[in-house]
Amino acid sequence: MSERSAGFYPLLTVLAAIVIAVGVIGSYVWATYTGPVHAGQVVSVSGYPIHRELSTGSGLGGLNGGANVYDEVIVIADVKVKSTTKLPLFLHEMWGEVTLPNGDVIQSLAASGEDYRKVFIAYPALEAQKQTPMPRDLTMTPGQEVEGQMIFHYPITQKDWEGRKQFDVVVGFINQKNLVLHTMPGGSR
Repeated sequence: MSERSAGFYPLLTVLAAIVIAVGVIGSYVWATYTGPVHAGQVVSVSGYPIHRELSTGSGLGGLNGGANVYDEVIVIADVKVKSTTKLPLFLHEMWGEVTLPNGDVIQSLAASGEDYRKVFIAYPALEAQKQTPMPRDLTMTPGQEVEGQMIFHYPITQKDWEGRKQFDVVVGFINQKNLVLHTMPGGSR
């Protein structure tokens, strides 16, 4: 055997061991991978800007006796969430994150229970949009799909909402990763 071939066999042995190790690890990952435990989609998103100027009389209003100006946006999102696992999922909390044109991110918890109902009392023009709210603290059975409405409140202007870079709906589960549902800025009002 020549010196050249004697140095080749250890290299071939190491290379074969690496290929076998990668194959075993790859097979294990392929066999045990279960995929995501949940899926979902934002069916629709609507933003309703609210602009108010309140004045209690000269000298008592805002800065230098001017009016107090309040800008806010109420966001209504219709969302579907599906369990894709063989185990129960515990849907716990929901929130929305809006990324403003300047890059700031503002979070808002979805209105729940009594607060959900109060939104439609305070803003009767939104009554036509009212649907079944997304339930909280829900145990989802395997394969179950739930659909509901979420309402978020942001202390921003209509211009900020329309110029947003991103809006995400986040569904939080106990003992699982959050489900982040992205929406397109131009895809809604």
